Amino acid sequence: CTECGKRFRLKINLIIHQRSHAKEGPYECPVCEIGFSNKRHLDLHHSIHVKDRAFGAKCPYCKKFLSCSMSLQRHLQTHARERPYCCSSCNKCFTRSNHLLRHKKIH
Repeated sequence: CTECGKRFRLKINLIIHQRSHAKEGPYECPVCEIGFSNKRHLDLHHSIHVKDRAFGAKCPYCKKFLSCSMSLQRHLQTHARERPYCCSSCNKCFTRSNHLLRHKKIH
């Protein structure tokens, strides 16, 4: 995957995976906002958050409790104002790669 570096043996698995970056599909994860083309893929993905819930942590800045490490990592970006994903056409930057991909469709 050119977005995250993950490798797949079958091209179809890569295509399915890449949709998660583009936030395609009507089924969206309520924890990390990744989109999926069908509910089964969303359910499989969501199980990683359920397993991760034992993590739980409070944000050191605002004391908000986050239920999993992915949520905490995403939340911390709001405090740091990190926007590492920048549009090469207009230099607008985003905190998440899928937001950049959605933005690029306007150019």
